[in-house]
Amino acid sequence: MKTTKILILLLLALSLVACSFTVNVPTVYTGSTETFEISEEPVSDASPNQVDIEMGAGKLNIEAGSSKLVEGTITYNVDSWKPEITRKSNGIVISQNNTSNVGVPDGNIKNNWDLKFGDMPIDLTLSTGAYDGNLDLSGLSIANLSISDGASKTKVIFNTLNPVKMDRLTYKTGASDVELLGLGNANVSDISFDSGVGSYTLDFSGDVKDDISVRIQSGMSDITIVIPENVRAQIAFSSGLSNIDAKGTWTISNNTYECGTSGPLITVNLDMALGNLRLKQE
Repeated sequence: MKTTKILILLLLALSLVACSFTVNVPTVYTGSTETFEISEEPVSDASPNQVDIEMGAGKLNIEAGSSKLVEGTITYNVDSWKPEITRKSNGIVISQNNTSNVGVPDGNIKNNWDLKFGDMPIDLTLSTGAYDGNLDLSGLSIANLSISDGASKTKVIFNTLNPVKMDRLTYKTGASDVELLGLGNANVSDISFDSGVGSYTLDFSGDVKDDISVRIQSGMSDITIVIPENVRAQIAFSSGLSNIDAKGTWTISNNTYECGTSGPLITVNLDMALGNLRLKQE
């Protein structure tokens, strides 16, 4: 019964997210579709280069494949949303103003970001509104990663091992559907994940080189944590959970679940207000 109620509440919350563009906000008038070209060389004296992406509602695609620091296009059809690029001593900022309040448009809003990054080391910061993101970070050299968004549907992928050590990965999100896939390839020491209401997956598949410390703080959520068989894991949680589904070989002691006998240790401290937790060892 508790699980059913939670699922109903989650569906209600996510349905509200889908309407977030059109509730109590001004009308946005669309015009002709414009394309903003990006082709930025790295700052030669900075290593890593800092890359800040500041966008509002829309779609964001990121992948490797550039010989530059970053290149790509932004396609938009709201005049006031024309992007700007600011070069600084340690990197660049690609920003877009006046996108936080998206109301009933007079047509179909377009705000599509398609970006490719080079293989030089970067500190990557993403600050977005409600958006649909496909962030394939495979092949990038990321020293630090920070993502902050509103309501979103986002997939972050590490299909290959990050060639540089990532000090910290932070993710802050509202009511969202977020998948972090291949975190074992992120080559990261510390992960902090803060979320509101939604569905979240943290998949640690990949080539885990060293111990990983993870802190998760979430509201009413449905969280899945995937642990590969070649590592150890210790997952401790406090209050709130109404249902725990553990697949694989787990040792349970009070509010702590452990698996694995060898390899690096993934330590997860989970604080969730209410919700369901799925643990998968595979």
